[in-house]
Parts: sequence; structure tokens; C-alpha cells
Amino acid sequence: MSERQPPRRWRFLNTQFGNAFFNMAVDEVLARSVAEGRSDPTIRVFGWQPPAVSFGYAQRVGRDIDLDACRRAGVDIVRRPTGGRAVLHWNELTYSVVCSEEDPDVGATIQDAYRTISRCLVAGVRTLGVDARFEPGRRPTPSPLGKDLATPCFSSTSQYEVILKGRKLIGSAQRRFAGATLQHGSLLIGPQHKRLVELLPKGHDRLRKAFADQLEAHTISLEEAGHEVAFEDVASAIRSGFAAELGARLTDRPLQTDEQRAVDQLAREKYSTDAWKFRDLARTAQPT
Repeated sequence: MSERQPPRRWRFLNTQFGNAFFNMAVDEVLARSVAEGRSDPTIRVFGWQPPAVSFGYAQRVGRDIDLDACRRAGVDIVRRPTGGRAVLHWNELTYSVVCSEEDPDVGATIQDAYRTISRCLVAGVRTLGVDARFEPGRRPTPSPLGKDLATPCFSSTSQYEVILKGRKLIGSAQRRFAGATLQHGSLLIGPQHKRLVELLPKGHDRLRKAFADQLEAHTISLEEAGHEVAFEDVASAIRSGFAAELGARLTDRPLQTDEQRAVDQLAREKYSTDAWKFRDLARTAQPT
């Protein structure tokens, strides 16, 4: 009879509220640290201050959003290191999971990771009295204008995403780095994500209505479901869900000095720069 293995150690990190560039830089630095064996697999939770629109790695920012409207609204713009479509991060808890590509707790494949992480998220939000579950199927929602505008991320539900009352509560995106998996996603605390439609390019009034209808039909926040919960309460719930489902020993460990230095540099030299945020515009710009 084999001896029972002790629970593996995972790192838990609550960086609370940071700006968009800090938030994305932390995720990339953690992915590098895990890939290089300098950090335990990590679960992180965080918020956004000020609110921000994040775009998928390959998304066309200049086509899908009114940049001037974002500036007027005080909404930052950032490009994620992961794929997916536009998300307005406003009154939410964002989680990220960083582990090796073949982590024994999470699984070796993309679908294994989505399934395991969703199971942990569901377990966490259920401790708040929320009857969430994860979506085993796939219900893609086409853009009302086809290829001319990308549908907002939260307007459709993909496999293993977390739903509540038949609508998406948590949307996620994943990327495999060399040696590491990064998955992060948004848990909607309030309905402010729906204001993304206010930031669509000018001249798309019909699309504003269509996208607003999609977001109303396919998304739900904790607040809309009758759960008035503070950020820190949600953070604690997510922590407990991962600990229980992974059977892991979670250790609270803040950013270390070398990590903080790397985050500051990456936020300054990459994520906050126009060259990174608007590289699709640079590619399509024509010489005058």
C-alpha cells in the first residue's frame, strides 16, 4: 500500500487593486518565474484601478474600440499576453493561475487546465452561497457585423467557463509559455462590464444595441444575482475553492523584491507603451 503524498505547495497572491499595466506585467513575471523554477505554482487575485479595457494578444484595438471615448471615461487600454476578445474590467475580481505546462494538479492539456481551474472557481463561489457551475458545452455567439467588429468576450460562453442561472459569471483566457501555463479571467462582481458598449467606435449605433442585448442575455454578475459581496470576501472564497479542489497547501507570499523590480520594468517598457498597446495600428499605418 503506497503512502499518501503530502499536499503540494501552491503560492497565493492577492495584489488587490492596480492599474492595467501593473496587472498584466505581474502575470507575465509570474509565468516566467514558474517556468524557470523560481516560484511555486501560483494563484493570484486582483482588481483594476482605474477601470480598463483589455484586448486579446492578436486583437485589432483600433478597429474594435473608440480610443477617445476610453480617454474621456478614464478607462485605460492594455493588450493582454493571452488571446480572446475585449473585456471591460470594472467592479470585478480577476484571477490568474500560473503553473507548469504539465502540472500534476491542473493537467497537461489546455482542456484539462480549463476544466480543473473552473472546478476550483465554482467551489470557491459556492462558499458564498452562489449556485454556480461550469459550462460543459460550447455556445459561440457570432458578431452582429461578422468580421468587421469582434464580439465582446462576455457575450458568449465557451467550454468549461463558469455560469450562473445560464449566463456567464466568469470568462477566461489561457496561454502556454515555454514551460508554463497562464490562465486568467474575470469574475463579475457588478454589472459595469456592460458599459463596454459605450466605448464602441462611432457610427455603430445598431451594433451598440445588438452588443448590449448580447451582454444582457449572456452575462450575469454576483450583484445582479442578488449577492452583495465585497472584493476581499470573493478573494477569500476563491482561495478556499482552490485549496479544497486541488488538495493543495496554499502559502501567502507577496511579490518579492526581484519580482517587483521586474514588474515595474515590464509595465513601463512594454504594457504601458503605445508600441505594445497599438501595434495593430502600427502594422496597418500607411506612409504619408
